[in-house]
Amino acid sequence: MSLLGSQIKEEHGKMLAMIGVLSFVGLIVGGVLSVKALIRKQPNKKVFILTGVCFLLTAGAFGLDSSVPEIALAEKSIETNDQGLATIVGSTNDQSEITVDGEKINTKNGEFTYKVTLKDDQPKKLTFVASIGDSDQAETIEVKPSKAFIAFLNEEKQEQETLKKAETALVLAESKPTQKNYDEASTRITSLTQEQTDFTKRLAIVKENVPIYEAVELAETKQTKEQLDSATALVANATLNKDSLVQRLTTVQQKITAKEKAEKQIAAAREAVEKAEQEPTDDHYNQAIARIKELPNGNPDLTNRANNVKQTLTAQKEEDKKVAEAQKATEQQAQAAAAQTPESQVPNTQAVGNTILVTPTGSKYHNRKCGNGTYTEATLEQAQARGLTPCSKCFG
Repeated sequence: MSLLGSQIKEEHGKMLAMIGVLSFVGLIVGGVLSVKALIRKQPNKKVFILTGVCFLLTAGAFGLDSSVPEIALAEKSIETNDQGLATIVGSTNDQSEITVDGEKINTKNGEFTYKVTLKDDQPKKLTFVASIGDSDQAETIEVKPSKAFIAFLNEEKQEQETLKKAETALVLAESKPTQKNYDEASTRITSLTQEQTDFTKRLAIVKENVPIYEAVELAETKQTKEQLDSATALVANATLNKDSLVQRLTTVQQKITAKEKAEKQIAAAREAVEKAEQEPTDDHYNQAIARIKELPNGNPDLTNRANNVKQTLTAQKEEDKKVAEAQKATEQQAQAAAAQTPESQVPNTQAVGNTILVTPTGSKYHNRKCGNGTYTEATLEQAQARGLTPCSKCFG
């Protein structure tokens, strides 16, 4: 840099010296000629003009060094180091003010340096301006990223992507601290090239909450009071999503309560159906149907069984109706036969003491054991209600 500045100053000095010598010689010659012309009293305009021009050139040569801005850069392009930093070196004259992108740069003994750091892998052009008053002189340099810096950027980008994936996995584990999510977050955090203290602390908290979260999930799956009580005890010490976990356990409690209620309703409906099956009456059937209707989602099996009871009742009523009709017809026939038979010929159908004997399958009633069979005692009214008629042998 000192050599570059010295060369510029040397060239500039040579130019000023030449102009100075020529103008000074011209000034002397013009002065001598002007004096001679005045002595001879023969004024010469050309001589006066030459003298004036030389005088102006001489004055300008002495003032030129302080009026022209100068700037020179050591290189036209430069590469960064592996961190993206480049140092630009330049020189100027003492009177010039150096700026780059509006920023003033300090100079010392006509020399200056400027450091620039690239943010990406794209080259950057900078224009340095030397100014004296309204006069400017500019030089442009291109700063290029080195291969080492580009490799550094790629590594940094990969690290940022890895860091982002670790953060994403950790956030998921914090919102849903299952063993699977914890393992995923732990793997990604361990793969980071630089230790992340905050990540490590957050991961430790997730590990503490994994058993709590799993207990809540088990309570939701099993829906038993035992699992609910166990999860509730653990949630009391939760440090992640505690309000959410409490709400989930409240929902589990509601489901367990509803399940217990439904089980009681099903048991009551089943008991009512079984009673109706054992004793098929209208009252028992109606009670069974009422219990079935109380079930939130119904019960096809109990409904089918209740329908079978209904069919049994219907068949029983039909059979009773037929028996009643047959009994009525028998009584009508007996009354007609009695009306046509003389009183002296009417058989004695009255049982002694109003007690008779009947068999399970016979169509007659007797006043004594008459033939084979199993005989049981019954009243005359009971026998007639079954449609039985008097035995001709016993009541002949």
